[in-house]
Amino acid sequence: MPRSRAVTALSLTAWSLSLPLMGCYTNVPVARNATPALGESTLVLTPAGARAVQQKLGDNVRSVDGPILRVTADSIEMTVTDVITTTRERFPQTGVALVIARSDIEQVQTRTYSRKRTWTLVGIVAGVLAFVLSASAVASASSSGEGGGGIQP
Repeated sequence: MPRSRAVTALSLTAWSLSLPLMGCYTNVPVARNATPALGESTLVLTPAGARAVQQKLGDNVRSVDGPILRVTADSIEMTVTDVITTTRERFPQTGVALVIARSDIEQVQTRTYSRKRTWTLVGIVAGVLAFVLSASAVASASSSGEGGGGIQP
């Protein structure tokens, strides 16, 4: 196999193997009266909540992502890492600290590890990797080049 194909196959293999190691996550809604766990979460805001954060985050905010730092009976404090607008656009933030009243929150979603999604990704990556490597091997075996090695007259 030529050096460029070997490097390509090796880098594709490394990339493919690192994808499943990151895992797949899913957002799971937390019951309305339950206390959400500290950590990565999404807060879906009410229209009043969107107006309350408008000064710091801008117009058309639908939800905010980031780690929850503190939970009280009437508010949730979080560091905002992403803002999702009403048009589903995502804008990264630099860690804006917010305290949002519970009455301004429509839903709290906790980010959890999803085994099903991760194993699905592993299967897809393995299939693509097997296809690419077998295609590369077939192309390498059938290519005619300026070989040597035969008996020269």
